[in-house]
Amino acid sequence: MSRKKCTPAAFPAPTNLTAFRCAERLWKDRARPLDLSLAFDPQHISWDAARLEGRTRGIWRAGDGTEEVVWRVTMGDLAAAGIGQSRWKGKGREDDNNDYAIVIPRVPGLVFFPRILPEHVQRALVAETLQHARSPNLTQLDKLYDLPREGLWGAWAAGKGDEVVPRAVEEQEGATGSTGPSSGSQMCAAGPASIGRERDGVKSARETVTVRELLPKLRWANVGFHYNWTTKVYEFERGCVPLPPLIHRCCRDLARQTPWDRIFGDSKTPSRSHDCSTWARDYEPDAGLVNFYQLKDSLTSHVDQAEVDAVSPLVSFSLGHSSIFLVGGTSRDVPPLAILLRSGDGLCLAGEGRRVYHGLPRVLEDSLPDYLLASHSDSAFEADDWRLFGEYLERGARINVNRRDLRGRLLKNPNF
Repeated sequence: MSRKKCTPAAFPAPTNLTAFRCAERLWKDRARPLDLSLAFDPQHISWDAARLEGRTRGIWRAGDGTEEVVWRVTMGDLAAAGIGQSRWKGKGREDDNNDYAIVIPRVPGLVFFPRILPEHVQRALVAETLQHARSPNLTQLDKLYDLPREGLWGAWAAGKGDEVVPRAVEEQEGATGSTGPSSGSQMCAAGPASIGRERDGVKSARETVTVRELLPKLRWANVGFHYNWTTKVYEFERGCVPLPPLIHRCCRDLARQTPWDRIFGDSKTPSRSHDCSTWARDYEPDAGLVNFYQLKDSLTSHVDQAEVDAVSPLVSFSLGHSSIFLVGGTSRDVPPLAILLRSGDGLCLAGEGRRVYHGLPRVLEDSLPDYLLASHSDSAFEADDWRLFGEYLERGARINVNRRDLRGRLLKNPNF
């Protein structure tokens, strides 16, 4: 007699899980139909007709009937960076010509910027992130392999996909120790906005590996100041690698042009030790990560702990496939809000929002927009150049760009 197979539903969920862990399990579960009506989506907000003190009130209604009060605030001038909802062209352009942000009071310090990156800017950022995942910017693969001088993407674009990538000398000699986060289906937080250690994917030292095989294993690249995943500290003595220009401009201008006085209401101090009124003038991103996800990857809930300045804005952009982002409170016992992040969306966590648990349990299949497909024509790229980027995205990739201002407080207060 054959054994009866048990379905996932036959196994009851543990009763000792926190609210955040329960939400992660729900969104990771691929055995049940995905209900996106439970994820916050700005396309399903009902806005009031009248404005109140420069803000517009709205109500988002989830598929289960729950409601969330949100506020829409007008952004400052984003023309210099070339970003903003008003700069979309043709299909999908909004009627309102004002660039805006959405404030969700349930999570103080969380600011959502739907469709803040126009199509052509998204394509340029995809190219910039992949091209800069190379020395002197470190990736999770640098300690394992002697990567090509031009980087994995540069080698791939040059037609060197079958070129063998040798193991790093210390790996061949059996060096041990933490190498920080790497590829794999389950990612664990090991630092600021990090994605974690591999379970499968990188071959053993006895096997050869090619550029073609390694490129999909790329999971993160440092930019700006280097974060050491072993010591869990930033290594300021190594110096600051200049941020890629478009990434720097988009992140800096978004933080500077956000009306923080209306975000935080009457209080200009999201924490007692920082005045957010200075961000419009002084915010200067100098460190961050580019995270490269594949369809089965996820980022477990965590709080960023290694920051010198733990209140100034952390700016994040989504590119490629859509995803579910969870953001909660200062404890995993606080039920998180699920947010549907599409390509071109931006997020800021500032003030109290820098100390809340957040994670990304799922990348969504078949969610790549048409304008990022390999077949799309873009005058800014040679035909074959964009085709390679589009093919990389079509395999299920999602790219997350996040930047922060590490030195801002130190420069203003050397005694901090």
